Amino acid sequence: MVEKKDCKIVQDLLPNYIENLTKEETNIYIEQHLNECDECNKILENMNEQLKLNNTNKETKKVNYIKKFNNKINFLKTIIIIIVLIFLIVTGRKIFIISKLSNKAEENINIQNYHKTVYSYNMGSYTKTEIFSTSNRKKLVTTEFKENKITTKSVFAKKVDSQIKNGCTYLTNTYIESEDGKKAILNQEFDISVDPQNSLYTENYFQLLIYSIFSSVKSTTFNGKECYYISNFQGMYSYSEGMYINKDTGLVDSVLAYEYKNADGSIGRWPVSEYTYEFNTVDDNDFIEPNINEYETVQ
Repeated sequence: MVEKKDCKIVQDLLPNYIENLTKEETNIYIEQHLNECDECNKILENMNEQLKLNNTNKETKKVNYIKKFNNKINFLKTIIIIIVLIFLIVTGRKIFIISKLSNKAEENINIQNYHKTVYSYNMGSYTKTEIFSTSNRKKLVTTEFKENKITTKSVFAKKVDSQIKNGCTYLTNTYIESEDGKKAILNQEFDISVDPQNSLYTENYFQLLIYSIFSSVKSTTFNGKECYYISNFQGMYSYSEGMYINKDTGLVDSVLAYEYKNADGSIGRWPVSEYTYEFNTVDDNDFIEPNINEYETVQ
Protein backbone atom coordinates (compact mmCIF):
# COMPACT_ATOMS: atom_id res chain seq x y z
CA MET A 1 0.00 0.00 0.00
CA VAL A 2 1.49 3.30 -1.07
CA GLU A 3 1.57 5.94 1.64
CA LYS A 4 1.37 9.68 1.05
CA LYS A 5 4.53 10.10 3.08
CA ASP A 6 6.43 7.94 0.56
CA CYS A 7 4.99 10.00 -2.33
CA LYS A 8 6.27 13.19 -0.78
CA ILE A 9 9.76 11.74 -0.35
CA VAL A 10 9.86 10.31 -3.88
CA GLN A 11 8.57 13.55 -5.43
CA ASP A 12 11.33 15.48 -3.64
CA LEU A 13 13.89 13.01 -5.01
CA LEU A 14 12.59 12.95 -8.59
CA PRO A 15 14.49 16.05 -9.85
CA ASN A 16 17.79 14.49 -8.75
CA TYR A 17 16.69 11.09 -10.04
CA ILE A 18 16.02 12.54 -13.49
CA GLU A 19 19.44 14.15 -13.48
CA ASN A 20 21.06 10.86 -12.39
CA LEU A 21 22.29 12.43 -9.18
CA THR A 22 20.82 9.85 -6.76
CA LYS A 23 22.60 6.77 -5.44
CA GLU A 24 21.79 3.23 -6.52
CA GLU A 25 19.94 2.36 -3.28
CA THR A 26 17.84 5.51 -3.65
CA ASN A 27 17.09 4.63 -7.28
CA ILE A 28 15.81 1.20 -6.20
CA TYR A 29 13.56 2.79 -3.62
CA ILE A 30 12.20 5.35 -6.13
CA GLU A 31 11.60 2.80 -8.86
CA GLN A 32 9.79 0.42 -6.49
CA HIS A 33 7.57 3.28 -5.48
CA LEU A 34 6.93 4.29 -9.09
CA ASN A 35 5.83 0.74 -9.90
CA GLU A 36 3.02 1.10 -7.39
CA CYS A 37 2.15 4.80 -7.66
CA ASP A 38 0.41 6.24 -10.72
CA GLU A 39 0.42 9.77 -9.32
CA CYS A 40 4.21 9.87 -8.92
CA ASN A 41 4.58 8.30 -12.36
CA LYS A 42 2.55 11.14 -13.86
CA ILE A 43 4.67 13.67 -12.00
CA LEU A 44 7.80 11.98 -13.36
CA GLU A 45 6.39 12.09 -16.90
CA ASN A 46 5.57 15.78 -16.51
CA MET A 47 9.05 16.46 -15.20
CA ASN A 48 10.61 14.60 -18.14
CA GLU A 49 8.46 16.55 -20.60
CA GLN A 50 9.40 19.79 -18.93
CA LEU A 51 13.06 18.79 -18.95
CA LYS A 52 12.89 17.96 -22.65
CA LEU A 53 11.21 21.30 -23.31
CA ASN A 54 13.85 23.14 -21.30
CA ASN A 55 16.60 21.28 -23.08
CA THR A 56 14.99 22.08 -26.42
CA ASN A 57 14.79 25.76 -25.47
CA LYS A 58 18.41 25.71 -24.35
CA GLU A 59 19.48 24.08 -27.60
CA THR A 60 17.44 26.60 -29.56
CA LYS A 61 19.02 29.49 -27.65
CA LYS A 62 22.43 27.95 -28.14
CA VAL A 63 21.86 27.52 -31.86
CA ASN A 64 20.52 31.08 -32.14
CA TYR A 65 23.53 32.40 -30.24
CA ILE A 66 25.91 30.51 -32.50
CA LYS A 67 24.06 31.82 -35.55
CA LYS A 68 24.25 35.39 -34.28
CA PHE A 69 27.93 34.97 -33.42
CA ASN A 70 28.66 33.51 -36.86
CA ASN A 71 26.69 36.32 -38.50
CA LYS A 72 28.78 38.89 -36.61
CA ILE A 73 31.99 37.12 -37.58
CA ASN A 74 30.91 36.93 -41.23
CA PHE A 75 29.93 40.61 -41.16
CA LEU A 76 33.30 41.50 -39.65
CA LYS A 77 35.08 39.39 -42.26
CA THR A 78 33.13 41.16 -45.00
CA ILE A 79 34.07 44.57 -43.60
CA ILE A 80 37.73 43.55 -43.37
CA ILE A 81 37.69 42.20 -46.93
CA ILE A 82 36.08 45.43 -48.18
CA ILE A 83 38.69 47.54 -46.34
CA VAL A 84 41.52 45.41 -47.73
CA LEU A 85 40.09 45.66 -51.25
CA ILE A 86 39.72 49.43 -50.97
CA PHE A 87 43.29 49.67 -49.65
CA LEU A 88 44.61 47.54 -52.52
CA ILE A 89 42.67 49.50 -55.14
CA VAL A 90 43.72 52.91 -53.75
CA THR A 91 47.36 51.87 -53.28
CA GLY A 92 47.45 50.14 -56.66
CA ARG A 93 46.14 53.30 -58.32
CA LYS A 94 48.82 55.41 -56.63
CA ILE A 95 51.58 52.96 -57.57
CA PHE A 96 50.41 52.92 -61.20
CA ILE A 97 50.23 56.73 -61.45
CA ILE A 98 53.53 57.39 -59.65
CA SER A 99 55.35 54.72 -61.65
CA LYS A 100 54.00 56.06 -64.93
CA LEU A 101 54.97 59.65 -64.08
CA SER A 102 58.42 58.54 -62.93
CA ASN A 103 59.04 56.73 -66.23
CA LYS A 104 58.06 59.85 -68.19
CA ALA A 105 60.32 62.01 -66.01
CA GLU A 106 63.26 59.66 -66.59
CA GLU A 107 62.82 60.06 -70.35
CA ASN A 108 62.81 63.86 -70.11
CA ILE A 109 65.65 64.39 -67.63
CA ASN A 110 67.96 62.57 -70.05
CA ILE A 111 67.34 65.24 -72.70
CA GLN A 112 70.37 67.55 -72.54
CA ASN A 113 68.94 70.30 -74.74
CA TYR A 114 66.32 72.14 -72.71
CA HIS A 115 65.12 75.56 -71.62
CA LYS A 116 63.90 75.58 -68.02
CA THR A 117 62.29 78.56 -66.27
CA VAL A 118 61.81 78.76 -62.52
CA TYR A 119 59.60 81.35 -60.85
CA SER A 120 60.15 81.61 -57.08
CA TYR A 121 57.98 83.60 -54.71
CA ASN A 122 59.46 84.16 -51.28
CA MET A 123 58.78 86.52 -48.39
CA GLY A 124 59.43 90.01 -49.81
CA SER A 125 61.07 88.81 -53.03
CA TYR A 126 60.39 87.36 -56.45
CA THR A 127 62.98 85.56 -58.57
CA LYS A 128 62.88 84.36 -62.15
CA THR A 129 65.61 81.97 -63.29
CA GLU A 130 66.04 80.80 -66.87
CA ILE A 131 68.33 77.88 -67.64
CA PHE A 132 69.52 77.16 -71.17
CA SER A 133 71.32 73.85 -71.57
CA THR A 134 73.09 71.74 -74.17
CA SER A 135 75.44 68.81 -73.74
CA ASN A 136 78.43 70.99 -72.83
CA ARG A 137 77.12 74.48 -72.17
CA LYS A 138 74.74 76.20 -69.80
CA LYS A 139 73.39 79.70 -69.33
CA LEU A 140 71.66 80.78 -66.15
CA VAL A 141 69.85 84.12 -66.13
CA THR A 142 68.50 85.09 -62.71
CA THR A 143 66.39 88.21 -62.23
CA GLU A 144 65.61 89.08 -58.62
CA PHE A 145 63.02 91.64 -57.52
CA LYS A 146 63.65 92.55 -53.86
CA GLU A 147 62.92 95.69 -51.88
CA ASN A 148 62.06 97.58 -55.08
CA LYS A 149 65.45 96.68 -56.52
CA ILE A 150 66.10 94.60 -59.62
CA THR A 151 69.28 92.56 -60.00
CA THR A 152 70.06 90.44 -63.04
CA LYS A 153 72.85 87.87 -63.05
CA SER A 154 73.75 85.97 -66.23
CA VAL A 155 76.12 83.03 -65.98
CA PHE A 156 77.63 81.59 -69.16
CA ALA A 157 79.16 78.21 -68.45
CA LYS A 158 81.19 75.77 -70.52
CA LYS A 159 81.79 72.27 -69.23
CA VAL A 160 85.36 71.42 -68.24
CA ASP A 161 86.84 68.24 -69.70
CA SER A 162 85.16 65.44 -67.72
CA GLN A 163 88.40 63.45 -67.71
CA ILE A 164 90.00 66.21 -65.67
CA LYS A 165 87.03 67.31 -63.56
CA ASN A 166 83.74 65.77 -62.53
CA GLY A 167 80.84 65.97 -64.93
CA CYS A 168 79.33 69.05 -63.24
CA THR A 169 82.34 71.38 -63.34
CA TYR A 170 82.05 74.43 -65.63
CA LEU A 171 84.24 77.38 -66.55
CA THR A 172 82.03 80.43 -66.13
CA ASN A 173 81.72 84.09 -67.01
CA THR A 174 79.22 85.98 -64.84
CA TYR A 175 77.59 89.31 -65.73
CA ILE A 176 75.72 91.25 -63.02
CA GLU A 177 73.46 94.23 -63.63
CA SER A 178 71.95 96.26 -60.77
CA GLU A 179 71.45 99.85 -59.69
CA ASP A 180 75.11 99.76 -58.66
CA GLY A 181 76.17 99.28 -62.28
CA LYS A 182 77.41 96.44 -64.49
CA LYS A 183 80.06 94.04 -63.27
CA ALA A 184 81.67 90.95 -64.78
CA ILE A 185 83.44 88.05 -63.09
CA LEU A 186 85.40 86.01 -65.62
CA ASN A 187 87.02 82.59 -65.87
CA GLN A 188 85.84 80.97 -62.64
CA GLU A 189 85.20 77.28 -62.14
CA PHE A 190 81.99 76.13 -60.46
CA ASP A 191 80.07 72.91 -60.05
CA ILE A 192 76.65 73.52 -61.59
CA SER A 193 73.78 71.12 -61.00
CA VAL A 194 70.54 72.58 -62.33
CA ASP A 195 69.22 69.79 -64.54
CA PRO A 196 65.60 68.64 -64.07
CA GLN A 197 65.12 65.89 -61.51
CA ASN A 198 62.75 62.96 -61.32
CA SER A 199 60.92 63.94 -58.13
CA LEU A 200 59.21 60.53 -57.97
CA TYR A 201 62.39 58.48 -58.25
CA THR A 202 62.57 55.27 -56.20
CA GLU A 203 65.37 52.74 -56.00
CA ASN A 204 63.20 49.62 -56.10
CA TYR A 205 59.62 48.37 -56.12
CA PHE A 206 59.47 47.98 -52.33
CA GLN A 207 60.45 51.63 -51.87
CA LEU A 208 57.82 52.61 -54.44
CA LEU A 209 55.22 50.61 -52.50
CA ILE A 210 56.08 52.20 -49.13
CA TYR A 211 56.21 55.75 -50.51
CA SER A 212 52.94 55.23 -52.38
CA ILE A 213 51.07 53.91 -49.34
CA PHE A 214 51.67 57.07 -47.34
CA SER A 215 51.40 59.58 -50.19
CA SER A 216 48.36 61.45 -51.45
CA VAL A 217 47.68 61.56 -55.21
CA LYS A 218 44.93 63.78 -56.64
CA SER A 219 44.17 64.62 -60.25
CA THR A 220 43.93 68.38 -60.85
CA THR A 221 45.11 71.24 -63.08
CA PHE A 222 47.79 73.87 -62.60
CA ASN A 223 48.01 76.93 -64.87
CA GLY A 224 45.67 75.15 -67.26
CA LYS A 225 47.83 72.01 -67.44
CA GLU A 226 46.69 68.53 -66.43
CA CYS A 227 48.58 67.55 -63.29
CA TYR A 228 48.62 65.32 -60.25
CA TYR A 229 48.96 66.99 -56.89
CA ILE A 230 51.19 64.66 -54.86
CA SER A 231 52.03 65.21 -51.21
CA ASN A 232 53.81 63.28 -48.45
CA PHE A 233 55.94 61.40 -50.97
CA GLN A 234 59.22 60.83 -49.14
CA GLY A 235 61.48 60.41 -52.16
CA MET A 236 65.09 61.55 -52.57
CA TYR A 237 64.20 64.48 -54.86
CA SER A 238 60.60 65.07 -53.86
CA TYR A 239 58.86 67.84 -51.95
CA SER A 240 56.76 66.07 -49.34
CA GLU A 241 54.72 69.19 -48.53
CA GLY A 242 53.15 69.12 -51.97
CA MET A 243 54.07 69.22 -55.65
CA TYR A 244 52.17 69.51 -58.91
CA ILE A 245 53.48 66.89 -61.37
CA ASN A 246 52.73 67.42 -65.05
CA LYS A 247 50.88 64.44 -66.51
CA ASP A 248 52.62 64.75 -69.89
CA THR A 249 56.24 65.22 -68.76
CA GLY A 250 56.30 63.66 -65.28
CA LEU A 251 58.22 66.76 -64.12
CA VAL A 252 57.34 69.22 -61.37
CA ASP A 253 55.19 72.18 -62.42
CA SER A 254 55.08 73.73 -58.96
CA VAL A 255 56.03 73.15 -55.33
CA LEU A 256 54.58 74.78 -52.25
CA ALA A 257 56.57 76.83 -49.74
CA TYR A 258 57.81 75.12 -46.59
CA GLU A 259 60.28 75.64 -43.78
CA TYR A 260 63.28 73.42 -43.03
CA LYS A 261 66.07 73.23 -40.45
CA ASN A 262 69.65 73.94 -41.49
CA ALA A 263 72.66 72.04 -40.19
CA ASP A 264 73.38 74.83 -37.70
CA GLY A 265 69.84 74.64 -36.33
CA SER A 266 68.56 77.78 -38.05
CA ILE A 267 65.29 77.73 -39.97
CA GLY A 268 65.29 78.20 -43.72
CA ARG A 269 62.37 78.59 -46.10
CA TRP A 270 61.89 77.02 -49.51
CA PRO A 271 59.79 79.42 -51.60
CA VAL A 272 56.73 78.72 -53.66
CA SER A 273 58.16 77.73 -57.05
CA GLU A 274 56.74 77.23 -60.52
CA TYR A 275 58.52 75.53 -63.42
CA THR A 276 58.19 75.47 -67.20
CA TYR A 277 60.19 73.31 -69.65
CA GLU A 278 60.96 73.40 -73.34
CA PHE A 279 63.01 70.63 -74.93
CA ASN A 280 65.30 70.74 -77.98
CA THR A 281 64.81 74.49 -78.52
CA VAL A 282 68.23 75.84 -77.39
CA ASP A 283 70.78 76.87 -80.05
CA ASP A 284 74.06 78.81 -80.30
CA ASN A 285 72.27 82.18 -80.27
CA ASP A 286 71.28 81.58 -76.66
CA PHE A 287 74.96 81.58 -75.61
CA ILE A 288 76.06 84.90 -77.12
CA GLU A 289 77.70 86.81 -74.26
CA PRO A 290 77.23 90.55 -73.61
CA ASN A 291 79.81 93.10 -74.74
CA ILE A 292 82.50 92.89 -72.04
CA ASN A 293 83.45 96.54 -72.67
CA GLU A 294 80.17 97.59 -71.03
CA TYR A 295 81.11 95.88 -67.75
CA GLU A 296 83.54 96.51 -64.94
CA THR A 297 85.66 93.40 -64.48
CA VAL A 298 85.99 92.30 -60.85
CA GLN A 299 87.53 89.34 -59.09
